[in-house]
Amino acid sequence: MSSGIRLDEESGYDGEETLLELEGVTKYFAQESGLLAGVEFDPSQFPPISVDRETVKAVDDVSLEIQPGETLGLVGESGCGKSTLGRTVLRLLEPTDGDIYFKGENLADLGGEELRRTRSDMQMIFQDPQSSLDPRMKVGQIIEEPMGAHDMLDDEGREARAKHLLEKVGLDPRHYNRFPHAFSGGQRQRINLARALSVDPDFVVCDEPVSALDVSIQAQVLNTMEELQEEFGLTFLFIAHDLSVIRHISDRVAVMYLGHIVELAEKEELFENPQHPYTRALLESIPVPDPRENGARGVLEGEVPSPVDPPSGCRFRTRCPRLIAPDEYDWGDGEWERTRAFMRAVKRRTFEPMPAAEIRTEFFDGSLPRGEAGSIVEAAIDLVAADREAGDGVDDETDHWEAATELLLESFAERSICARERPAYELEAEYGDGEHLAACHLHR
Repeated sequence: MSSGIRLDEESGYDGEETLLELEGVTKYFAQESGLLAGVEFDPSQFPPISVDRETVKAVDDVSLEIQPGETLGLVGESGCGKSTLGRTVLRLLEPTDGDIYFKGENLADLGGEELRRTRSDMQMIFQDPQSSLDPRMKVGQIIEEPMGAHDMLDDEGREARAKHLLEKVGLDPRHYNRFPHAFSGGQRQRINLARALSVDPDFVVCDEPVSALDVSIQAQVLNTMEELQEEFGLTFLFIAHDLSVIRHISDRVAVMYLGHIVELAEKEELFENPQHPYTRALLESIPVPDPRENGARGVLEGEVPSPVDPPSGCRFRTRCPRLIAPDEYDWGDGEWERTRAFMRAVKRRTFEPMPAAEIRTEFFDGSLPRGEAGSIVEAAIDLVAADREAGDGVDDETDHWEAATELLLESFAERSICARERPAYELEAEYGDGEHLAACHLHR
C-alpha cells in the first residue's frame, strides 16, 4: 500500500452524517481538602479517616455537534474547561455523565479493545510541543509508534509513511533519525502533527497547538494544518484562547465559560454579531494594532468564580455588565443601573467609608430608588457609611461591608432571572444561514 493514500478507505462511514455529537457531556473531579488530602492509608492498619471532598465542575452539561470536514473553534478564558472537554471527548478522561457519539457510536459505552480500535480515528495535538515528544526517541520512532500500536503496515511501510508525513508537514524526510532537541518549537509541533496523522484519523483535537510559538511561526503552522485538513479530509476541534487564531482557522466557534457553552455560531456571525455579554467582552478585549486608535478596550471586572461552587442560573452573571433587574421591584429610569454600580462597589470595596449623604450623592445623585428597593439600598448605605450609628448588632468594619454585600446580593442579584434559571436560546443569524445559540436571558 502506498504511504500517501488513506488507510481507512473501507471504514463504512459515508461522511454525510454528523461526525461527532455530544449530549450532556459532564466531567467532574473530586478534590480532597485538609491536612491528609492525597495521603493513602492501608485500611487494614489504620481506622477510616474522614477527608473532606469537593467536586470541581470542570465541564457541565455540554451539547454540540461537529460536522465532517469542519473546524470548530473552542474559545474561552484559562480554566474554563476547554482542554478538559477535548480530553473527555477522546476518552483520555472518563466522562462523569453524558454521551459522546462518534460516527454514530457512543464512545461512553466503549471499553477495552473496541475503544482502542476507535482511537485510530481520533487523535490529539497537545499544547506544549516539547513535553509532548519523548526526548529519548528519534523523530521517525515517534511518528511510527501510533502505527505500531494499531498494527498498521509493516516496518518498511511505516518508515515510508513517516518520511512521507515529515515532508507533508514541511520538514526534511532526511531528519528521520534526529532527536526532538535538534528542532525548533515550530518544527516540534509539525512533528506532533505528523504523529497525529500517522494513523490516518478523521478527527483531531488541537489543544492550543500554536500558543507556545512565535506569531510568525503560528501563521506557518496554521497554514500547514489547513492544507493538510483539505488533503486528508480532517475534522478539527481547535481549542484556543487567541481570538485572532480562532477567526483564522475556524468555520464555527463555540464560546466556553466556567464549564458551559455560552454561545455557538458560524465564525463571521459570531465575530460580527456577538449576542452574549461574555463574547462581547472577549472581542472588546482584543488589542488594537493601530497606535492611533483611542477606542476603549473592554475589561471584565471581578474574578472567575470557583468551579467548585459555580453561580446558579447563568454562570457569567456575577461578572455580567448587563445583569437583568429583578421583576419584583418597581424600577425608574436608570435606577437599576445605579443600584448595580453601588452593589459592585460595595462588594469590591472600591471606595472609602464616607457619610451616608455623600454615598447617596456619589452613586444615586441624591435620589434613591423608589419603594422597597430604595429601603434596601438605604439599609446597605447605613451599614457602610462613616457616620453610622453604633448598636446595629454588627461587630467591626469588615463585618459591616460583608453584611451590606450580603443584603444587596440576596435582595437584588439572587432574585434576577439570571440567577434563577439557566438560559439557552436559538437566535436568527444575520451573517449566514447557520444556527446561532446564545445562553443569555437578554434574548428571552
